[in-house]
Amino acid sequence: MSANFKAKVQDAMTHIDAGLTGAQMTLSPEEHRRLRKRYRLRTTLTAYAFLGPNLAAFVVFLLIPVVWLFVSTFRTGGVLGPAEFVGLDNWRDTFSDPLARTSIRNTVVYSAMAIPAVFIIAMVLALALHAIPRGGAPIRVALYLPTLQPAVVAAFIFTFVLHPDFGVINYAVRWLGGDPINFLGDTMLALPTIAGIEVWRGTGFWTMMFLAGLTALPRELYQAAELDGAGAIRRFMRMTIPLLRPTFYFAVIFATIVNLQLFDSVFALTDGGPVNSTISVSLYIYRSLFLFGDIGFGATLSFLLVITVLVLTGLQTFLLRDRK
Repeated sequence: MSANFKAKVQDAMTHIDAGLTGAQMTLSPEEHRRLRKRYRLRTTLTAYAFLGPNLAAFVVFLLIPVVWLFVSTFRTGGVLGPAEFVGLDNWRDTFSDPLARTSIRNTVVYSAMAIPAVFIIAMVLALALHAIPRGGAPIRVALYLPTLQPAVVAAFIFTFVLHPDFGVINYAVRWLGGDPINFLGDTMLALPTIAGIEVWRGTGFWTMMFLAGLTALPRELYQAAELDGAGAIRRFMRMTIPLLRPTFYFAVIFATIVNLQLFDSVFALTDGGPVNSTISVSLYIYRSLFLFGDIGFGATLSFLLVITVLVLTGLQTFLLRDRK
């Protein structure tokens, strides 16, 4: 870039900063358009330069794997031997496999149990902590500690808590005169038990999330509503819930994405049993890929999970968007 051109750009920027119009500038209209075009190009390239690392990470770690996953749905093999094109066979096998349908149903039922339960409990705890003016830090720390536990560690803890012979809960049941309950060995209780464990782990995180949202709300509105005679329930329904809409929006989408990928607790506690009553989509994908070596089937089920997450995210975005 020549010194003369730099001087003209500086002159143009000076006039723009001063609020002058193009007619008041010393540049001709043609030069002004040319300078504006170069300025926009320069700012655009600068923006893409800053976005470059994130775009590269997006392409390498997300876009390329998803494309490879989609291509793998039409092939078989490709790990220890050459890949073979099989057309829509993997898709037909996936939709006709009863165990795949069972894993999808278990994942959906688990999410339907865990997400509302953890949100309700977390909101109640957040409201209670928000009402405490001071001294709530130890309670917040105690609530958040389970969230710091890895899923496998939490699973082993509850293995001893729920054990039918020497578990703490069954010890109390025997003391009360009841029969031991096999929480993880009963087809009706295993999945709700895993959902309860995940609720225990996630309550602290969502409590802190909702508490942060409550703390950010303007107190003046609540004081005005209280002076107008609005009760606690009315204030919560008409003010707290609408004002926390962005927080709920993030929570629902994030919780849905996380819970649809249920794997660690099931793998450590039941390995999908008893009688596949707790097998999840992620666990079935793991078995297909690493135990059975069926790359095409596992890729198809994985791609269906990705599509399901995208569709549910889009649906939730549409339903929870602000319709002003």
